[in-house]
Amino acid sequence: MVSEWEEVCIGDVAKLQGGYAFKSKDFSISGVPVVKIKNIQNGNVRFHDSQHFPTDMVDAKLDRFFVNKGDVLIAMTGQGSVGRVGRVVCMEDDSALLNQRVGKFIPDETKVDLNYLYYVISEPNYENALFMAGSGSGQPNLSPSQIESFTLNLPPLPEQKAIAHILGSLDDKIELNRQMNQTLEQMAQALFKSWFVDFDPVLDNALAAGNAIPEELQDRANSRIALGAKRKPLPEAIQKLFPAAFVFNEELDKWVPEGWRVSSVEDSLSVNPRVKLPKGSMAKFADMKALPTSGFSIDGVIIKELTSGGSKFEQGDILLARITPCLENGKTGIVDFLNHGESGFGSTEFIVLRGKGAIKTPFVACLSRESSFRDHCILNMVGSSGRQRVQNAAFNNYYIALPKDELLLKFNELSEVQFKKITKQDKEINSLTNLRATLLPKLISGEVRVKDVEQTLK
Repeated sequence: MVSEWEEVCIGDVAKLQGGYAFKSKDFSISGVPVVKIKNIQNGNVRFHDSQHFPTDMVDAKLDRFFVNKGDVLIAMTGQGSVGRVGRVVCMEDDSALLNQRVGKFIPDETKVDLNYLYYVISEPNYENALFMAGSGSGQPNLSPSQIESFTLNLPPLPEQKAIAHILGSLDDKIELNRQMNQTLEQMAQALFKSWFVDFDPVLDNALAAGNAIPEELQDRANSRIALGAKRKPLPEAIQKLFPAAFVFNEELDKWVPEGWRVSSVEDSLSVNPRVKLPKGSMAKFADMKALPTSGFSIDGVIIKELTSGGSKFEQGDILLARITPCLENGKTGIVDFLNHGESGFGSTEFIVLRGKGAIKTPFVACLSRESSFRDHCILNMVGSSGRQRVQNAAFNNYYIALPKDELLLKFNELSEVQFKKITKQDKEINSLTNLRATLLPKLISGEVRVKDVEQTLK
């Protein structure tokens, strides 16, 4: 340890406050979000699936249990979660409340910087030590006094802030890239839905031509009319690629654009296409954990030897989880980590999807995230409870309406820009994440000093 640094107990510089014991019967659909252990994920506090406590039931006894932006929380109970640390980076609501068995650190700001404390206790080895201390017979558990008894290396306050600033800058850039990718993915998905699910350009053409609108599509047409000036038309060259009328299709049991063909997914895409990868090859491998539940970015790819069966794929393929509950949870990703001509492999529980002809990766990716397609896959799972899987036969009876190749290629041209940017930013995220993982233990141990890192980062 550096000479001017101190070894202190957490309790010497911060106290841990537990949450409030809310009753399950009091939770509601709306109100103040309640932070539970499940909301602490990957070093952050996520609010997207929070339960709520009615606003009109909030009183003075709850004042000290409010959670604010910047707070550092820790899970004090739970198999696989005890000792897990998260920071409140952003809040969707103005306030949130802390549930029991979730602790909040209250620092003595004259002694410790809260962000520095977060980086120390979220460092993997430290977090694992907390986990081991809380694990034992029965339900894993940590008490506030146990957590406060853990020691940490404490540099002078200005250096603590400088260390936290360096690591925070990396975190901010990683988060910014993730948010940008989410926006790009939403844009591509919105265009896909508008063109190939809602048929908005066809409705616009039909309205402009004064053609009859099928009754089933009238509400959608009225929504287009109501947009008025906000209904931004496509460039004329693209708008002309869409027809101005609909025909009823028996297989889809719905109205589709006139002149479009209706085809099953089995006929339109390659499902589990053959890929050559000899047994014993060293290749990039993705397991189920690597697939995201939202977006398309596959994370945690490793290189290993192919010793047995598994899914095999190439650059641009889509990986779809076939087994419960991974499919229901949304696990899907784009293979964007291989070189041209390179093959990879993964879990036996992946379905590999690849476009044919004018159907390219962006179209397949957006289809794989389309709600009606996913619902169809889920409804067609077979097998015993808890081990249900989608069979390839499920793709024989899911039909999609497809335009002429010219329009499919135009969609690819517009969307490919977004997907390429997503891939580029994913690589930057991985690079920044690796840099952060390297710097974190060295900075908080004093092995690497702030002035050296600042110069390197410049």
